[in-house]
Amino acid sequence: MKAYQLVTTIGPELQHQIISYLQTEQRAAYRAVVQTLASQRKLRPVFILDKTKVQQATWMIDLLRLKNNDSIAEQVLQIWLLKGQPTMLTTFLDAAGIPHDGKGEVEELPEEIPADKAEAAVAALLKEFPAKQVALYLHMFQMQRPDGWEHLTAAIAANPDLILEAA
Repeated sequence: MKAYQLVTTIGPELQHQIISYLQTEQRAAYRAVVQTLASQRKLRPVFILDKTKVQQATWMIDLLRLKNNDSIAEQVLQIWLLKGQPTMLTTFLDAAGIPHDGKGEVEELPEEIPADKAEAAVAALLKEFPAKQVALYLHMFQMQRPDGWEHLTAAIAANPDLILEAA
């Protein structure tokens, strides 16, 4: 599943949570996204930034759902995950036995994640975080390799709460 499809499948509550995080905590990144999306639409960014935060978020979500904005959607989701959800990242990496720097940064991803580690990592995430957030993270993690990791795919498929259907 592509990032623009993930934006659609996570639902309005998580969509607005992600955009709100960018608006308040990652202002430079937020402005860069507005600049890029506005210029694609031949709009001046100030036209968008003069709207209320809710109107801005709705506008941005609508555009991030479009196929041609897949790379921008991927960047937005990565910023939210990497900067806003470090505990989720480290919880998963620790449970999966993937070495990292303590903040969730991995130098080299493993070729394989054993089935028991994949299942333990999914269970650890679901114990601490809402299922939609876990599903989003796991789908984004799977995008790091062309076909993802076989055992992680199976662990996701085994839990109905983690299956995100493309609209």
